[in-house]
Amino acid sequence: MAGAVGRISFKLVATVVAIPIGRIVTKATRKAWATARPNNPPVNPKEVDTDWKDAIVWAGLTGVGAGVAQLLTTKGADTLWRAIIGTPSPRPKHPGVSPEVARRTDSDLETA
Repeated sequence: MAGAVGRISFKLVATVVAIPIGRIVTKATRKAWATARPNNPPVNPKEVDTDWKDAIVWAGLTGVGAGVAQLLTTKGADTLWRAIIGTPSPRPKHPGVSPEVARRTDSDLETA
């Protein structure tokens, strides 16, 4: 699959992969917090009772969780795409970059 249809299809595959991964990472993040801290996570930093330390630790923990979820989703969707279609997943459309430049690999750019 090439072009817009391939990119849209890949986005659908990525969505199918992202939903369970998001749920798993959310549960893991909350479990990690519950293991480390006795109180509930500070989901609203504007609350008066929110401790700075707790807010910063929670922000870091959720940031790491979001990064891991993004990595797992991207790699999982690519792996699933290759298993189903048998070809590499389509590259995202690069705004402001000509299609010729977007198709080049790093080795092409080094020799240019």
